[in-house]
Amino acid sequence: MQNISCDQASLLRELHGFRGGVIDTSTLIYLERLGMLSRTARCFTLLLIPQVVAEYGAQPEDVVLEAATCSGTTDETLCQTAHALGQPVLSEDKQVLRRARALNICFYNTLMIVLALCAQGYLPLNIFPELRVKLYAFSRYSPGVFAVGDAVYDALLRQMQANWR
Repeated sequence: MQNISCDQASLLRELHGFRGGVIDTSTLIYLERLGMLSRTARCFTLLLIPQVVAEYGAQPEDVVLEAATCSGTTDETLCQTAHALGQPVLSEDKQVLRRARALNICFYNTLMIVLALCAQGYLPLNIFPELRVKLYAFSRYSPGVFAVGDAVYDALLRQMQANWR
């Protein structure tokens, strides 16, 4: 999700083209709490730096360990590695997302990753509302973030209905 104000059409294109990225501890935890980590790791390439493995406490199955491209804090290393690899940052952490934005790196949160799974047919679209309710219960997303997710979900529904005609 490059930024909240981006238009729906370009965000939908991004989600249809989403292939994965360098994942942060926060997104691993969110995907695990949703019961979606394994599916996400099988559908997309999730790259993990050693510092995130240490924070998370394990290397989840189907997640690819990637050598860090620099040293520094976990947040710095995550963003620098994503930048060096030309990959998006996957995080829920505002500081990480600010750092990614400063480096002009594309970034996505769990809400957008779930929508990417739906957009690409890896997850039935009718499952999204249930996952959104779960995310709402534990995430720290602002109402604006949920509003963007809801707008994208509505656009995906319209796309699906148009394809049925």
